[in-house]
Amino acid sequence: MLPKEVYQSLIIKSSGSATRLIRLLMKSFFSQEELAASSLSGEGIYKQRLQPEITEAIKGNWIIF
Repeated sequence: MLPKEVYQSLIIKSSGSATRLIRLLMKSFFSQEELAASSLSGEGIYKQRLQPEITEAIKGNWIIF
């Protein structure tokens, strides 16, 4: 879990774009190598490291805090 200040900073950086916010959040949780090897529709690192409801929320563009 990230500190509240980090979430707030990422929200500001995203400039109101949900897609950009999701990308920034992913970069906060995963290394570039992990992101490159991952796929939400496949069996990538996301499904190995995230709880199923978080993966489903990402695919559905929901934000969970």
